[in-house]
Amino acid sequence: MRSDSHSSKPLSLPPLEPGPTPGEPSPASAYLNSLSPSGRRTQRAALNNLAFVFSAGRISDAERFPWQNLRYEHTSGLSAYLVDIGYAKSSVNKHLVALRRVLEEAYRLGLFADHNDYYRAAGVRSLRAETLPRGRALKMAELEALVRVCREASVHATQGARDAALITVLYGAAVRRQEVVDLNLADVSFEERKLRVLGKGSKKRQVYLSQEAFKALQAWVEQRGRQMGPLFTHVSKGGRVVNRRLTPQAVYTILKRRQMQAGLTPFTPHDLRRSAITDLLAANVDVLTVSAIAGHASADTTRRYDRRAEETRKAAAEKLRSPYQEAPLSDGLQTPELPTEHPDAAPKNEPAQSGPAQTAPAEDDPPAPDAPNTTA
Repeated sequence: MRSDSHSSKPLSLPPLEPGPTPGEPSPASAYLNSLSPSGRRTQRAALNNLAFVFSAGRISDAERFPWQNLRYEHTSGLSAYLVDIGYAKSSVNKHLVALRRVLEEAYRLGLFADHNDYYRAAGVRSLRAETLPRGRALKMAELEALVRVCREASVHATQGARDAALITVLYGAAVRRQEVVDLNLADVSFEERKLRVLGKGSKKRQVYLSQEAFKALQAWVEQRGRQMGPLFTHVSKGGRVVNRRLTPQAVYTILKRRQMQAGLTPFTPHDLRRSAITDLLAANVDVLTVSAIAGHASADTTRRYDRRAEETRKAAAEKLRSPYQEAPLSDGLQTPELPTEHPDAAPKNEPAQSGPAQTAPAEDDPPAPDAPNTTA
């Protein structure tokens, strides 16, 4: 996100020469090559934003930026600057992670002449940010409706079997969208109902499927065939399996189409993962086990996915009586209007007084002072 606002204090800018020359090791490339495909896309955008900011708009390609020229006086004001131009704190922290990692790669490549320059420049701390939970948890009835439309509303059985298995694996294995498209047939253990998942940071984990969930995957594999390659592939309009890997965007499109067919409230692919984590915790599975299934580095991250607290708060709100009660109206009858009187009108059957009205003092009025004694 870039802002056109010029009210923020400009950063102290580093010298932009010398920049990396062709063939010279690039700290940005070294960092990005260590990430998974999804992380690479996200952090490439963050590095490009940082290059744009630190060069005052002259460089927008992170691989052309001289990261080794950054010093503490340049990086120390970055957080405040990004917040000032409209970045959310969580987005600022994502950029700070990218900054620290690319500076670390520059240091490892020997591009810093003085290691103290690196430590000072990379010493920027993340902001404390508490955000409202995003997304929603789907009910089991909604998940069943999604699978039902896959099986009943598909033109070809092949496409329906693929989409039903895709939804079932996203929920049943609590995997990310990128993780499900990265699965290969070789990652499936048919004997143990187990998937080998490649997660963030190229970390691998093993996730088991229930018997019922694995039946959906088997039904798709029967249609797909046992040829090696991606587990979830494209299906042609004629219902033919095309041995080409689905993209994360294709997963989003498939789920959006099924959501509309089922008449459900919109949701994201990540909400299926969020729903699985919530349901596991609701089933009293310990948080460390759920964290391992989800591939979270910290159990605190897993707790943030839990949507049970929202349902509890919603139920608690219903226990409070409201002072507002909508009055029932009788059939064909209207509530009569009550006559109103002007506050200064004279009481009925009493003559109006001439001259200023004499009013009694209000309870909150201060007592009148004693009249002065005028007698000698």
